[in-house]
Amino acid sequence: MPSILELLSSPGLDGLRPLVGPLDAVEVTGVRLEPRPDRLATLPAGTVAVLLAPLPGHLLDVAVRDAAAAGAAALVLTGVARTPHGLPAEVTATARALAERGRVAVLYAGGDLATLVVAVERAVAGSAADALARVAAAAREVTAVAGDPERVAAAASRALGVPVELRAAGPGEEGASAAGPDGDIRLAAPPRPGHAGAAVRSVLALAALAAAGGGHGDVPVRSRGRLLAELLVAPRDQAARLAARGRALALPVDGWHMALRLEAGDLDAADRPKVLDAVMSRALTLLRSWDGPAAQPSGAAPPPGDAVQWNAALVDDALVLLGTWPADPGADGRRATLARARRVVDRLAGLRPEAGLRCGVGSPHRGPLGIRTSAREARAAVPRGLGPAVAAHDAVGLDRMLLEWYASDTAREAVAELLAPVLALGPERAEPLLRTLQGYLDHNNSPGRAAEALHLHRNAVGARIRKVVRLTGADLSDPDVRLALQLACRASLSAPHDEPPAAGG
Repeated sequence: MPSILELLSSPGLDGLRPLVGPLDAVEVTGVRLEPRPDRLATLPAGTVAVLLAPLPGHLLDVAVRDAAAAGAAALVLTGVARTPHGLPAEVTATARALAERGRVAVLYAGGDLATLVVAVERAVAGSAADALARVAAAAREVTAVAGDPERVAAAASRALGVPVELRAAGPGEEGASAAGPDGDIRLAAPPRPGHAGAAVRSVLALAALAAAGGGHGDVPVRSRGRLLAELLVAPRDQAARLAARGRALALPVDGWHMALRLEAGDLDAADRPKVLDAVMSRALTLLRSWDGPAAQPSGAAPPPGDAVQWNAALVDDALVLLGTWPADPGADGRRATLARARRVVDRLAGLRPEAGLRCGVGSPHRGPLGIRTSAREARAAVPRGLGPAVAAHDAVGLDRMLLEWYASDTAREAVAELLAPVLALGPERAEPLLRTLQGYLDHNNSPGRAAEALHLHRNAVGARIRKVVRLTGADLSDPDVRLALQLACRASLSAPHDEPPAAGG
């Protein structure tokens, strides 16, 4: 049975957009049009429930809770109020928490509901009609990117709803190969039963031929990933030549780029490339599935040029994921990309907990050299040691200035005195309080925005802030106190972990 994440790739489900909740927690067993939300608690496990009437916020909370209690796979909202930017109206923080805790996805559907239901039923049943629809979709998509093996494999993955990888098939897997100018192109995918298996075999054969062909004159057939890796490590004076080759392969080198650098620091050097190569396809799938209007914060305008393209390359025992916009993504785009990076790392860490995945996020830069600049920033931003697994590049150098300031005995004594009651709790108890306080102050004393940034419940943020105030006696309504605490938190959390505390701290 498919998960919601796999279902999103099915033909006819283009209008289905994820809002909140996990997409791969429950297998889908069926679909039901539900005119009465009070009957959601009786749904069969694995059902995709399509609500026919809009729900106000408090009733949506109840509906998500009942769907989760029944073991439903997803709750699909229709006819909901929309913002001026065409996005579904805000889902409450309570509904978000219930969806995550109850392992139920909440989605939005526009368009013809009958088509939606038929497409879901077809995908769940794995019928001949579904197989033919997938082959037809693959024929359109893989031929459009012929000559680019990585994009062909990604297009085949989307059409089939299963991972298609550029490698020889292993025992028990489906595989196909075709001769290309640079050698054989081999594709592999997991086996599927019945009609779905026939679709996998047909699409693999078509995709291998498409990946091997489609060259442009004298331009070698190279994957975007391979070319991106060359662009990242080649000498600066070769960037122009590589950029021209990238344009020939439709790599968007002239856009605005933000790089994510993913490292597996807990693994031996010999194991890192294998693990990162294994998660590359999954990371790209997650990033691409979270893009578009539904990936933007509810009620917020999408950043300029929100049609982001994602490419990936393995470089220096790290995975570089490159997002490219046609225009400067701005502050909204930077925040959204950082949020996506956190979600990707959270999901991948659950799959490979032994890897110790850490991710740095670069700033937006334009053009071929901007790719290299953002990648360098992402490398410098990769967190080391304890603390959050994802960090963004410090574009204004604030962390560096704070560390230089904190190196003086006077500054360290001032920080230690200000935070003494919290630091006295010990590192394991103090650090969560300080990070929550910093997030709260960084977001203008907004518990909701701090909770979203820190991946905490709003009530947890409030409880931690009240504890800090109780311990320190700080008046957070005083702007001078807020600034002093904000600087103290940043300096303390940015300091090396093995640095001894200041006297009296």
